[in-house]
Amino acid sequence: MRFSIRGQGQIKRSLDTSERAQAERKADEIWYEATYRAKQGLSAKVHTFEAVAQEFIELIHREVERGERRADQGRSEPSMIRRFFVGYFGSRSVDGITDTDLERYAEWRRTYWTEGPGKLITHIEYERAGHRLRRPVRRAAPSLSRQRGEAVVLRALLRQAVKWGYLKTPPEIAIKVRRKQDNRRPSFEPHEFTKLVETSLCRLTDPIMDGSGAEVRSSDKRRWQIKRLDDHTRRDRTVLHAYVMIGAYSGLRPTEMYNLTWGDVLGYRAGRGAGIAQRDIRLKARGKGMSGTAIPHTAAIPWFDTLWMLFERGMQREPVDGDPVFASGQGKRISSIANGFTELLKAADLERDHRGIKRTPYSLRHFYITQQLTHGAEVTDIARNCRTSLAMIDKHYGQVRLERVVDRLRPDWTRA
Repeated sequence: MRFSIRGQGQIKRSLDTSERAQAERKADEIWYEATYRAKQGLSAKVHTFEAVAQEFIELIHREVERGERRADQGRSEPSMIRRFFVGYFGSRSVDGITDTDLERYAEWRRTYWTEGPGKLITHIEYERAGHRLRRPVRRAAPSLSRQRGEAVVLRALLRQAVKWGYLKTPPEIAIKVRRKQDNRRPSFEPHEFTKLVETSLCRLTDPIMDGSGAEVRSSDKRRWQIKRLDDHTRRDRTVLHAYVMIGAYSGLRPTEMYNLTWGDVLGYRAGRGAGIAQRDIRLKARGKGMSGTAIPHTAAIPWFDTLWMLFERGMQREPVDGDPVFASGQGKRISSIANGFTELLKAADLERDHRGIKRTPYSLRHFYITQQLTHGAEVTDIARNCRTSLAMIDKHYGQVRLERVVDRLRPDWTRA
């Protein structure tokens, strides 16, 4: 059949039958549908989701070229649209997609890599700096943030289809993402941090002092207890203790701690030899793609003295500005203390918080920010000092136990 719609040109459709009566019935259906769509302000021609998606991808590329979108969106969004959106909706009419379809799509997407089409895919190829690379597939449901991000792109595609006249009203995209279990970064309660510090200090003493030496068994079945720490172990535990104290009293991220050089500890050299009350330092923090100056508590200063002393003892010279603050016995930068920190947590019976979530060195930063909030520091000041946003403070660090701020929740305003 062939017919014309005013303002939309000529439309040709195959009726897929050799029987005249059946062809006439199908022709009538197509004609009535096309004229109805035109009266509703839609395109008379039915557009498949796949065709609309390709048109939307071309729009994305043009917007990237004009600087209206970020370049990374021009790489990530088209592949997302083709793999997931087109992979599910395919040749279906774009104006036939309903709220129910979107709900079913959401569940299909969650299981794409585990039970769906993705279970047969072994790797993903991508391009970076002109090179073709590949990465293994992660067999898991997409994260909460990724599901929300993909929903934003799908919503934009359907809204653009409305602007092009392919559908009247987009279906409601309310993809309900099941909330994850509470996985805020684990911190320490004040009494727990006190226990951590006490345990760390106890691990610096010789086992012979308290009889806590580990039992050693030889291949010939002899057994004895370690009575003294070797110098290497004592040094490692001392560096770890300094790390704990500096992290808890500065709020630096682990990466920022590892990146610290003595040139980043501003005002430290000038104050050496003076009492703690007469000294003050600032820390130039670098990490996570950002930098800034942090103001630590003065309680962190003695532990910089400890690290300075260890460096002098090991290298037989004072540190220069380019030397790392957290250094090995050979003066090399320590890249991680995670294993030692875990052993310390186990020794203090603090490896997991009350939710069962494993603590990490990042817990020291969480402890710092929570303590600052608890003791009345301004949220804006904390965010600036920790090089983060107010939103992140509220999301990850604002959950302070009510019992710890009970006095602030009972200001003197009640009537007698």
